[in-house]
Formats: sequence, structure tokens, C-alpha cells
Amino acid sequence: MITYVIVVLVVIAVLYLSFRALGGGTAVTPEDYRTVLARIGEFTASRATEIGDALGTAQEVEAANAARKKLTGYQEQLGRLEPDVDGAERDVLESARSLLSVAIEDLGWACRMLEAGNHGDNQGVQRAVAELRSAAGDCVAAARRLTEGGRAAEPVAQ
Repeated sequence: MITYVIVVLVVIAVLYLSFRALGGGTAVTPEDYRTVLARIGEFTASRATEIGDALGTAQEVEAANAARKKLTGYQEQLGRLEPDVDGAERDVLESARSLLSVAIEDLGWACRMLEAGNHGDNQGVQRAVAELRSAAGDCVAAARRLTEGGRAAEPVAQ
């Protein structure tokens, strides 16, 4: 009986340590968190630019596919970190993270529509992609303002 208890405790300890080692729930300082959010915002804006540059070209589907894969990675990174701060500053950082998450989701849907390959033939899809890209740009710009402490931010390329 004691053997089973020890085995269960060892398994629980290993699972907990594995979770911590793989970065689940890692707390970071507010400045580091701001830096990560700013970088993810920059990367997301770059993917938006890549998508925009590929519209109407033969590489449209491939560019959308590549951008969507990168965006998925950014979304996963956002979910892994927690700011090591409480109060109003945490609210600001969480708001920036939420805005980036929405921007990534919007661009992901735009990519999915482009990957279908009918963007050039369907005006409804063209409008939807344009609206999703615009909404994502607005979210990235708002997140940038929050991570920069309210300073004016440049608009994101649509």
C-alpha cells in the first residue's frame, strides 16, 4: 500500500515539475511582459503587412498559410506568460494581451479565407478580409499604446 502512495506522489511531482519546466504559467516582471507584448505586436503587424503585400498575387495562398502558422505560435506565446504584478498595471497588461489575441484571431480568420483560394473571385470574401485586417490593425495599435504607456503609436499597415 505504501508503495502505491509513493508512486502516486512521485508521478504528481514529475508532472508538476514538467509543467513548470515547459513554461506553463511562468510569471515575468512587468517590464519583460511589456517587452514580450511589444514584440508579439510587432511580429503580428509584420504578418499583416505580408498578407497585404500578397493580396492579388500568385503567392496569396502560400503567404496566408505561412502567416497563419506564425500567428498560431504568437497566440500560444501569449497564453504562456503571466505578469508578476497586481492592480491597475496588471489590468493594462492584460488588456494589451487581449487586444493582441483578438488581432491574431482576426488575422488568422483572414488567412483562412485567403487559403480557400477564392479571394479574387468573391467580393464578399474581399470585404471580409479587408475588415478583419483593419480590425486587427486597430487592435495592434491599441495594444501598442498600452504597452508604451499611452504614448502615441504609429498606425499599423493594413
